[in-house]
Amino acid sequence: MCRHDVSITLSPTRPQAANQARGLTVKRKPIKPTLRRAYGLLQRLHLRSYENYQPVAGSGRVAPGTRDCEVRWEAIRTVLDQYQCRSLVDLGCSEGFYVLQAARHGLPFCVGVDFDLRRTFTSTSQVVLGDVAHAGFMISEIDLELLEALPRFDAAIFLSVLHHIMYQRGPDHCRRLLAALARRLDKVLIFEMGQSDEHMESWASKLPDMGSDPHRWIADFLRSSGFTEVEKIAEAPSYKREVQRALFKAVP
Repeated sequence: MCRHDVSITLSPTRPQAANQARGLTVKRKPIKPTLRRAYGLLQRLHLRSYENYQPVAGSGRVAPGTRDCEVRWEAIRTVLDQYQCRSLVDLGCSEGFYVLQAARHGLPFCVGVDFDLRRTFTSTSQVVLGDVAHAGFMISEIDLELLEALPRFDAAIFLSVLHHIMYQRGPDHCRRLLAALARRLDKVLIFEMGQSDEHMESWASKLPDMGSDPHRWIADFLRSSGFTEVEKIAEAPSYKREVQRALFKAVP
């Protein structure tokens, strides 16, 4: 698999500037240097225990992931700017790459959701070690109970998750999930899912047959699930680099 290094620029002065504009004096309490070094060491040991899906930054180092996240982020950033988004939820956020990038980019409220404890440890460690304001993470399955309880968000990211639900619960259940999500969105969804032509994956044969044009099939599926405007904004390799997956923006 191809791996890429990631250059991440932090913006630690933004929260301070915002407080000064409000006439407030708030002193952020730092972590003791010894504890920060210990936490960084723990993060590095943790990353040796599994294969991280996304790039991970911590203690001045970057562990590259197994996906082309930078390509997707450039397309996502453009959409967030286009719709002037100020709040974001990433469903199935993995190591939190897009949540952290969005917070660094200036979105005031960015939340990631994942059910994998290993990846949640990694995402939260980056918030602490990188001193990333306006980003947070929670542990939950992506189900109707969660989606119906969400507060309203300007934008949602929902990448590489729905096909896992679809081959277990079926297309109708996935339509209900997307419809519930559409009701919680004010501006835009950024979406990607696995395709039935990814023959190297064991789950591909369990998906509905998407025909000769899976990208069109997925766009039609989004339209049938409560989204009125659907547009392909980018393509990037699948997990095993067998096909090009489509990245969509969809307006509820």
